[in-house]
Amino acid sequence: MITGNRKAVLIAGVCLVLLLMVSSVPASAVTTAVPAGNINIVDNSANLTPDLVPSLKLHAAFLGQDQEARMDGVIAYIGNISSGKGTTGLQQIEDDYLAAASTIPLMTTDDQIASARDAMKAQTQLFSDETNARLLMFNGSIDDMRASIASSEQAADASFRSINASLWLARDSARLTLFDADSGQRAFLLRNLDKQGINTALARNISDRIDAQRSGIQDALINNSAESLLAANTNIRSLTREFRTTVADLQAAMAIELRREALMAMPG
Repeated sequence: MITGNRKAVLIAGVCLVLLLMVSSVPASAVTTAVPAGNINIVDNSANLTPDLVPSLKLHAAFLGQDQEARMDGVIAYIGNISSGKGTTGLQQIEDDYLAAASTIPLMTTDDQIASARDAMKAQTQLFSDETNARLLMFNGSIDDMRASIASSEQAADASFRSINASLWLARDSARLTLFDADSGQRAFLLRNLDKQGINTALARNISDRIDAQRSGIQDALINNSAESLLAANTNIRSLTREFRTTVADLQAAMAIELRREALMAMPG
C-alpha cells in the first residue's frame, strides 16, 4: 500500500522533473510565470509583436526537443518498471505534444504560436499527471526516473553539437518528419501483432487511413498554411486514437484467449 507521505513525495518529485517552458524565454517577450501545482507555466497571453515570431519559433523548437528528451526518459523508465504495460498513455500525450510543437514552424503570427504553446503546456501537465499515476501504480522511484531522464537528455545534448542538423523541430518539415516516424512505429507494431497471431485487419485499415493523411500535411507545407496543417492534425489525432483503442482491444482479447487456452490445457 502507498502511504500518504510517499504519494506526496512522488507528486512533488514528478513536478520537479517535468518542467514546462519556464526558462530561456526571449528577453523581449513579456511573460508572467504562474503556478500550476508545483509546475511553473508561462503565460503567453501578452501582445507580442510580429518581429518576435522568428525568435519565438526557435525558442519553442529548443524547448520542444528538450521536453521530448525528458518525456522519452520518463517513458523508458516507466516501460522498464511496468514491463512495457504502463507507457501507452504517456506515449499518446508525447505524440500530441510533438504534433503541436512540430506545427509551429509554419505559423506566422504570435497568436498562433501562443495557442500552440498553450497546447504544449496542457500536454505537459497531462504527462506529469499520467507519470505520477504510473509511478504510484508500479511502485516507481523518483531518483531512478531522474537517472533515466538524465541519460535521455545526455543523448539529446550530444545531438546538439551540430545544431543545424539536430534541431528538427525548427524545420518547416518537422510535422512531416514526425508523421513518418509515427507511421513507421505503427507498421512495426502491426508486424509484431501479426507474429503473435492477432488478426490485424481492422487496425491495419485504420493505419492505412492515417497514412492517407500524409498528402494533407504535404499540401499544407507546399502552401505554407498553418491552418491547413492544424486541420490535418485534428484528423490524424482522431484516427490515431481509434487505432490505439483498436489495438488495445485486440491485445486484451488475445490475452483472454491465451488464459482460456491455458485453463483448458490444465489437467482436470
